[in-house]
Amino acid sequence: MPPFVLRPTHAWIASAALALSAVLPLPAAAQAQGGPTGPIPQQGMNDMALAAAVNVCELAVEEKVPVQKSVLSNAKAMTYVVTNVYGSQVAGAGRLTAEQIANGSIVQVVGRVRQGCYDKLTAADKKFIDDILAEVNRAVQSQGR
Repeated sequence: MPPFVLRPTHAWIASAALALSAVLPLPAAAQAQGGPTGPIPQQGMNDMALAAAVNVCELAVEEKVPVQKSVLSNAKAMTYVVTNVYGSQVAGAGRLTAEQIANGSIVQVVGRVRQGCYDKLTAADKKFIDDILAEVNRAVQSQGR
């Protein structure tokens, strides 16, 4: 079965991540090895998502930055790393498009924000989280999972 793909209004993330890759150099680890280092392990994706969720919660609760803005920013960063350091490869999922990486990053970060600081968020931030999770649930149900 193909990897899960969201089709939210946030599809611009993939193109922004690709645009960043054209102007930003590869990280030193990838340069030293002559290019992408192979697939990122699932634990690496989990760690990036957890760090991103902590960042989102901190910005939302302490700095009053809208969750949508910081989730999308973190998803762009995760997409950049996976695309440029790991050649768009995720262990267990193979080579993914930037859109798939960005969408997966959003889902992972939003899920962790929901678990971590949801009760401290504004109504607008909760609505964003709820809308993304509802969209994920609809997509999963439509795929019969």
